[in-house]
Amino acid sequence: MKASHTFWNDASVPIVEVRYTSRSAESYKAHCHREFCVGAVTEGKAVMTVRNSTCVLSPGLLAVIPPETVHSCNPSEGSARSYLMAFFDATWCRSIQEALFGRQEHFIPPADFLVDSRTLYDSFLELTEILAGDALPLEKTESAAQFASELFAGTCDLKLPAQVKVRDGIVREVKEYLEQRADLNITLQELAVVFRCNPYHLLRTFKQAVGLPPHAFMLNARIERAKRLLLEGMAPAGVAAETGFADQSHFHKTFRRIVAATPRQYRLRSGK
Repeated sequence: MKASHTFWNDASVPIVEVRYTSRSAESYKAHCHREFCVGAVTEGKAVMTVRNSTCVLSPGLLAVIPPETVHSCNPSEGSARSYLMAFFDATWCRSIQEALFGRQEHFIPPADFLVDSRTLYDSFLELTEILAGDALPLEKTESAAQFASELFAGTCDLKLPAQVKVRDGIVREVKEYLEQRADLNITLQELAVVFRCNPYHLLRTFKQAVGLPPHAFMLNARIERAKRLLLEGMAPAGVAAETGFADQSHFHKTFRRIVAATPRQYRLRSGK
């Protein structure tokens, strides 16, 4: 089977890029990246060398490489392997770490280069699927923040301080902001800038108060508006465009998941 390489990046989600390589026996020279790198072998094995430390990477394990750290990760004995790599913006990673541990002077590297956690491994695979799919930019940035926070909390050798309280009233303001702009591709970083708070704290506070993360709340607002437009007689294709969905297929899938009926079925029920 011929090796393949797929790259994902999105201008609306500039905090992370993803690479998926399938069935490759290619080797690489030692190198480094400006980003914080997380890697997972999904098939086969790879030999990872970080500085003077060498280990074997196999499915179920994560490789975590701090920025500017020289490393290599090559196939075991020339055999093919498949793997995923995510490259997280280092400045963004520091913002997540500061949300967890308080202000720090430098990036805090995980205690080990190899993370043996099936939970984090599965979360990483789920994150890459979300990033490469048709989810809203808000969901993609939320998912990245959630994964990074879980990874740093579980692997960095620092204690978590008491939770920082986000100012009163912010949840109501965020809800209003999302409802008024539900047709736009808002990101978690945008919300954090507008409301002058850390993105991770905002995500956690909003979810605790509302029961939904911001992206799910915004999707629900889109669907509620879509229902009104359908009842007014607008065709599903027009509703999809009016409510900010990338295409009619994504609108149809999301509407059915939330309403338990297709847009056309819902419109017919109204007699329109």
